[in-house]
Order: sequence, then structure tokens, then C-alpha cells
Amino acid sequence: HFVEKSGADLVRLWVSSVNFTDDVPFSEEMFNRLGDAYRRIRNTLRILLGNLHGYDASAKTEPTAIDRWILSRLAEVENTCRDAYEKFEFHRVYHALNQFCAVDLSSIYVDVTKDRMYCDAPDSPRRRATQAAMHEILSSLTRLLAPILAFTAEEAWGYFQPGTSVHTQLFPSKREADPAALAEGERLLQLRGLVSQALEKARAEKLLTNNLEAVVTLQIADGAWLEKWRPRIAELEEFFILSELKLEPGSADAALVAKTSAAKCERCWRHRPSVGQNAAHPTLCDRCAAAV
Repeated sequence: HFVEKSGADLVRLWVSSVNFTDDVPFSEEMFNRLGDAYRRIRNTLRILLGNLHGYDASAKTEPTAIDRWILSRLAEVENTCRDAYEKFEFHRVYHALNQFCAVDLSSIYVDVTKDRMYCDAPDSPRRRATQAAMHEILSSLTRLLAPILAFTAEEAWGYFQPGTSVHTQLFPSKREADPAALAEGERLLQLRGLVSQALEKARAEKLLTNNLEAVVTLQIADGAWLEKWRPRIAELEEFFILSELKLEPGSADAALVAKTSAAKCERCWRHRPSVGQNAAHPTLCDRCAAAV
């Protein structure tokens, strides 16, 4: 009944999600909840495939902080899944992959890199770096999902590597996560939370209607961190999804929000001082004018 109604992959996902050494719970409501998880995983594969359009494997790329962080998180997930498969603990595979798709990829990585993927020039170095990371993530994720979501993984792999089957591939080979990249990512996520709270407060007070209208001043207590990131402020603006960010030393970490006076670029929607300075494209910022 459930295979006919929901498809074999959803039944396989349910089997993988329960710990078979305990009593196995089953209900219609549980199945509906799993349907959401399935759609999230499927959408993640679709987004990765879509973003790989025009991918050039020969391009030399230098990953940014968020690329290094996501690849280290991927290495951790691979190690967890490989260990869990060896011990037949399929619920651990399910939880690791579901969490990775829902949080690390959808809520953070895809969200942060959306701007570079859609608005940078197609061959911009940071866009290429993200395509290289997404290529690796898709290759690994599809293979790790294959024993559970047999049909979905095969369908995704058919678009990724036409003419081959995911079921003839091996699991990703063992590699270590980079502790420095993970620590840097955690620190940035902590600050992102701080910035998000300040923006939420500003929206509640009707100072802003949209986060991209904000100029955020981030006060940081750690002087060494400030010196390291000051030259890379554009990378931070992208990570926090802001139009403009200022860094200042402070006694404690804090985020202050003001409304920008800069015009909005109609292509990337960021408020930038460079909007209106290009005679050929008066409604675009310098980055978008160069890209088009």
C-alpha cells in the first residue's frame, strides 16, 4: 500500500530512519514527516545539479572560507556514514545525511553562495570555487544515499554522469576534515547568529523592511581576528548576506544596525554606493555591471 502511494524510496527511507534494535514505530503521521525529509534531500540534489550548469573541471580554483568549511563538514559526514553502514546502523546514516542537507547545505551553504552563483560573472573565481565544491558534494552525497534512496540516487547520478550507474560506484574514499576550516566556520556562524538577531530587532522596530537595507557595524573583541578579516570584508558581507558591513574593535562582540542611504542594485538587490556610477548600466552596482 505505502509503496504504491508514496514510492519505494520513501519506504526505504522510513526503514533507514528507525533503529531496528528497538521497537519499530509506524504511523501515517510519521510517514508524512518523512515525506518532508525526502523532498528536502531531493531538492538539495536538484539545486546542486542546477548550479553545476557550465561547470569547468579544468578551472583552477581557490576555495573561500565557506567552501573549506562545507568540504570539511562533508568529510565528517562521509566518515560517520561509512562507519554506520559498516555496523548496519542505517538510522545514523539517515540522521547524518538529513541534517547535512537540511542545515549545512540548505540553510547555510546554498543560502550564502546563492549571490555568487546567480550574480557573479559565470567564470568568477569564487563562483568557480563553489562549483568545484558542489561537484564534490553531489558526487559524494549521491553515492552515500544510493543504498537507501536507490531510485532517487540513480536518477540524480544519471544527470551528473550520464551513461553510468551510481550502483557501480564506490563510497567516497576516507579523508580527514580540516579542524581549522571547521573552527573558522563555527566562528563565522556564531557571528552570523549575532548579526541575524540585530537585524530581526531592527525589522521589528520598523527601522528596516529588508535585511539588505542595513549597514551593519560588527564590533569584535578579538584583535587578531579583526586584522585577519579586515582585508576580506567582501567575503564576510557575503557570509552574513549583507549589503554593507563595517568592522570595529569592541570590548565584546556586538552588531549595530543602521539604514543604508545607498541605492538598490536591481540585479543583485544589494544597496551599494557604486549604483548609478556606470553610465551604460545606471541601475546596477559595479559587480553586476561588470558581469553583464
